[in-house]
Amino acid sequence: MRDQFSAELLKARSGGALPALLLTALLTAALGKLGAVYGESGLADPGVAAATSHRVLIMAGSCALFASLFGALVVTGEFRSGAIGRTVLHAPGRSVVVAAKLGAATVAGLLFGLLAVAEAATVGALALAARGSGLALDARSWGIAGAAVAVCGLGGLWGAAIGWVVRHQLAAVVGLLVWGTVGQLLVLGQLPGFGRFLPEGAQYALLGDRLTFPEALSVPLGGLLLALWCVLVALAGRTLFLRQDV
Repeated sequence: MRDQFSAELLKARSGGALPALLLTALLTAALGKLGAVYGESGLADPGVAAATSHRVLIMAGSCALFASLFGALVVTGEFRSGAIGRTVLHAPGRSVVVAAKLGAATVAGLLFGLLAVAEAATVGALALAARGSGLALDARSWGIAGAAVAVCGLGGLWGAAIGWVVRHQLAAVVGLLVWGTVGQLLVLGQLPGFGRFLPEGAQYALLGDRLTFPEALSVPLGGLLLALWCVLVALAGRTLFLRQDV
């Protein structure tokens, strides 16, 4: 298992997909954070400054979408190229392949999260300083930072799990992208009571983002629900992979 996991980590960091998605995620998130700071008035008020700081850190969780896209590529790339057959041939078993790829995608997701939080703190501090304020680093700030890293880590796992179920690279990537941008907004906006139990609703809950999604569950329930979704889809993908030809 250890050798297989090391091999999957090596595959994950090979090629240009990881740096390209990381750069895109960080640049996109930076623009949103700048908009949040410069669109806020009354930053001289410590309460407003703290709320803006929390908002900036929460936005680090948006990189979970890019982590999920990378997670999907980790799995579907080998189906697209046909290399999955060789991977299975040299692995101790199919279950080991599934677990190793899920683990590698999760590690990549955590990397997305750590860099996203670091960028959020840096961009937020610089933007707030330019507005004559400062980044609040209180207990809630650290809690949000940890939640953002967890959301991105689970995002990588979620994308890989979807990849095991769908297998087709274009379908998995387009599906995650469309749902992560338009689909979730429609469902969460029109059916919040239902959407709060979906993975996206669970992400807002884990981040404690009740400004964007007031109907979100509590933080612990959001984290538990998001992890449960990832496990269920991963188990479904494993079952399909064990039963079908490669």
